[in-house]
Amino acid sequence: MALTEEQRKRIDENRKRALKIRKKKQEKKEENTTSSVFDEGGFVQENKKRKIEDIEAVGGGKIGDSGYKKEEGIKQSASNNSDSDNESLEHFEINASQYISQTDAQRLYCVPKGTLDVCTYVEKDNPHNKGFAKMKLYLRKDVRKRAHKRFGGKEGLILEREKRRKKRSAKDLEESKNIFG
Repeated sequence: MALTEEQRKRIDENRKRALKIRKKKQEKKEENTTSSVFDEGGFVQENKKRKIEDIEAVGGGKIGDSGYKKEEGIKQSASNNSDSDNESLEHFEINASQYISQTDAQRLYCVPKGTLDVCTYVEKDNPHNKGFAKMKLYLRKDVRKRAHKRFGGKEGLILEREKRRKKRSAKDLEESKNIFG
């Protein structure tokens, strides 16, 4: 079946239009380049423009237009930490990102999922696959404050973490004794 001249002309026009659309998308994608994993204290690849909007936005803890919970006055700089905040920091928190994943928050701060549900968070694309559910990154300052309140301060949190580590170690040792029956 042979194509008419009109059909060839339409095919050529459609091809050119598709190439223009592809070029516009590519330019837009290059304009919104992603930051590297550890840029700006974050650990998730993310859109720089959106990151700036997340940090500067004021939402008072409500869900904003972008679907993120936001805290009023979130700032990225380390200069915002007061002396009392620096005293309550543990060694792993110094120069760490202001955000923390759910798994790390539960492991490092010994807080249950229910406590995290009331903490301030932002949602980011999952770095493993964009099709997966978005990651919730909790504001480390908020999680730390709630953990200190729950366990009676920094020392109480350290004792609780050590207690859980010993309990887990004892359980693993007991399971390994019974491995050969």
